[in-house]
Amino acid sequence: MEQTVQKGDWEDFMAVGRVPRQIRLEVLESWKRSARHSFSHLRFAPTLTEDELAAQRTSARRLRRGAHTALQRAGRLLNKSGEILLLCDDAGVVLDAVGDSRTLARGSENHLNLGGQWTEEAIGTNAIGTSIKLGLPVMIREAEHFCEAIQRWNCVATPIAEPGTGRLLGVVDISWPEALHQTSAAALSAALALQVETELTRMVSRERETLAERIHLRRLRRGNDPLLIMDRSGADVFATEDFARFCEDDEALTWLRGQVPQIIDQTPDTIAETLSDCLHGADLEVIEDQGEAIGVMLCMRQRRAKALDMSAQLDQASKLGEASARLCAQARKLAQTTIPILIEGETGTGKTYLAEAIHHASTEAEGPFTLIDCPQLTEAGLREDLAEARYGLEVGVLCLNSPGAAIAPVQKLLLAAVEQASLRGMRIISLSQRSLYDEMRKGAFRSDLYYRIAGVRLHIPPLRERPEEIAPLLQQLVRCHSARQCGREIRFTSGAMDALKAYAWPGNIREMRNLVATLDALSPTGLIDDRTLPPEFRQRDTRNGAETTLRDLERAEIISAIAAENGNLSQVARRLGIARSTLYLKLDSFGIARSQKV
Repeated sequence: MEQTVQKGDWEDFMAVGRVPRQIRLEVLESWKRSARHSFSHLRFAPTLTEDELAAQRTSARRLRRGAHTALQRAGRLLNKSGEILLLCDDAGVVLDAVGDSRTLARGSENHLNLGGQWTEEAIGTNAIGTSIKLGLPVMIREAEHFCEAIQRWNCVATPIAEPGTGRLLGVVDISWPEALHQTSAAALSAALALQVETELTRMVSRERETLAERIHLRRLRRGNDPLLIMDRSGADVFATEDFARFCEDDEALTWLRGQVPQIIDQTPDTIAETLSDCLHGADLEVIEDQGEAIGVMLCMRQRRAKALDMSAQLDQASKLGEASARLCAQARKLAQTTIPILIEGETGTGKTYLAEAIHHASTEAEGPFTLIDCPQLTEAGLREDLAEARYGLEVGVLCLNSPGAAIAPVQKLLLAAVEQASLRGMRIISLSQRSLYDEMRKGAFRSDLYYRIAGVRLHIPPLRERPEEIAPLLQQLVRCHSARQCGREIRFTSGAMDALKAYAWPGNIREMRNLVATLDALSPTGLIDDRTLPPEFRQRDTRNGAETTLRDLERAEIISAIAAENGNLSQVARRLGIARSTLYLKLDSFGIARSQKV
């Protein structure tokens, strides 16, 4: 590469800021950055003490280990060539130096040796520092260096990226004196950097193999808890099928993945201390190999926490009304038995929730809850599962969802699966939207399978059959939604609540939960009146032959209250059971003046 910047060009830039016409853009930008500092007079780079260098080399031990073979070969290759090779970390510190002994000795005059710190912020434009700054290969020749004393050198540096993340680990630099003609340094620097990255990739692969070997031991110790093991780059090595379901804080998990590669080369104790509380409900363990961290394991404590949460929600559900209280009492009693349970009810009534509640209230709450969607089963797939005894390995619950919708050959195999699971101590709970007894009587469902799974039948009545529970259930769902979203708690006017209580709720609790989330997202104030509700909730009253909307009734109710309280709006608000600010909103909505006595 021809010299493009002369000493006079550098002097003009330093004296009056004149930009050389032939200067490369990356060099000019580096000069501008360097000009903000007063170090153009420096004769050598800052250098670390022996203790500081030892600590820096320890921190970068994986980089040095990955570069060890490449440096050995390069040292022999460059002997008596006039060139030296420097391995630097991402802070520009020279960790290792090999090559021509005379050039190494000459380089020490400028601290182009072990412990020298060659960032742009420390010594201005140079290949090491500028390559780190740009994250790209860089060649700097003679007068292109910002400090005059360093202009007796030529140098080329190539970044080394961490496998998996692309994070900058350091650079490979080749330097040689100004008088030496050299044409292959850039290619050699790039080739050596590639060798180092290749070896680092092999090291990561070996670490992942070690992590995979240790999964079995970890699972034995952790039992059935949801588990995730990630390598040093934050990538998954192994995850149980239920980990994503139990880990609800995706943002915290993403943050943790980004932190692991940043701190994985620190001591295992430091890593554990830094990350221990970053993911709520999870235990974190640093996995080591020969005293060095190679990965991180996360184990969710959600099963135990969910069991307590389900118990608390059963208590709340039992207070909704007589029907729910009776159902929850039956669920608690059945949880202490091993009787096969068939839970029937319309879509959205909470059949799966009740099945899980029974499981978590039982003495086997720590065991798995395996939900099988029977309509999706194929005969071949189920035969394979039975051959591998997938459902009989652990004591827990085998939950069959919609077994009545399974095809006849699958129903026959389900009978074998149920028998096998029962023999191994698993509880059988089945869910159905329709009466399996009626299906059996019609010949659409196997009688032998029915009597295997329907030791006791629980029926969850739809919301339209328990209207007294609609209002308290709605308020409970509102509170739960507000707690999960850490947000406001939406409120309902009497007109809106009347409409909701009069609605048939064909989708039951699931429909109600969806409505709460929708109203919270779309309502600007959180105050819900009948106009805010979707069209299917707006009903009409045809008393006395006239078609009167619920909104008309609410307006009449407010006017009547104003008359009864002689225009005292504070008393009107108390009479209606709403806040005075809410009353003002309603008055404006109905076009009623606020001129009354307050």
